[in-house]
Amino acid sequence: MAMHNDWWPSGWTHVLPQNQGMMLCMIFGTATTRGLKGDLDDITRQIFGDELRGVFRNLGDNLDSPILWLDQEEVDDAESDEEREEIRAVAKHGESTLTGALHAIGKTPPATIRDLGQLMVHFGIATTEDGAWAMPEVLPRPDDVLPLPEDVRERLAAMRRFEATQAAEQAIIRHLVDDLGHPEELFTSLDRLEDITGEDIDTLRAALEHLVELGDAQLYRGNPRVIVAAKDLPSHARFHLVPDWDHFHEHRMYIRREN
Repeated sequence: MAMHNDWWPSGWTHVLPQNQGMMLCMIFGTATTRGLKGDLDDITRQIFGDELRGVFRNLGDNLDSPILWLDQEEVDDAESDEEREEIRAVAKHGESTLTGALHAIGKTPPATIRDLGQLMVHFGIATTEDGAWAMPEVLPRPDDVLPLPEDVRERLAAMRRFEATQAAEQAIIRHLVDDLGHPEELFTSLDRLEDITGEDIDTLRAALEHLVELGDAQLYRGNPRVIVAAKDLPSHARFHLVPDWDHFHEHRMYIRREN
């Protein structure tokens, strides 16, 4: 089974039924890499054989199985009533989000796995040409094709900010941890961080903003010191980067590379 590299970065897991959507993405991806032809039933049969019962496990017995927003196994594995209620609330919110967005563009929400597959094709996640399946290298973004509520758009935007800044953020953290041994603070500039990390200055600004947003660090300038935003820092300006190591180690797992 092949999984498209852009499935998680695309953000569709925040909009479609997560497990069934992922399974269909794998079916489309496998059909693409194998050059399979036919409709959804045909390629599913070519991948799994004629007997589909049990292939989808908890997702349903076949393509006509109903859409499942709630992962009952996840509910059963929850460690508290609060966690179970949160899982149910997330599933309910996901269903209402997609239903509302589809109604807004005059489309019927999917009732079965087959319907969901057809919906994914409609949005260009997978396509067919001369009967052969294909997936674009970069999948369409759900917020570009659906009128999603603001909270979902904000969640997708935050996810993409994280993806865009992750390499620079990790480079800053490696410098603080591996090179400097958890300093109380670092007096530096964006120019210096660019030389040290190899990341460009705009990406470093975004990474520093994300560290501050997460509560892992704060930025200061001047005497007496005042808080400064990374977006307002000239590239040559020196500033104090002050990590909150207690917060950092409580909320992150850092893997140190040994030479």
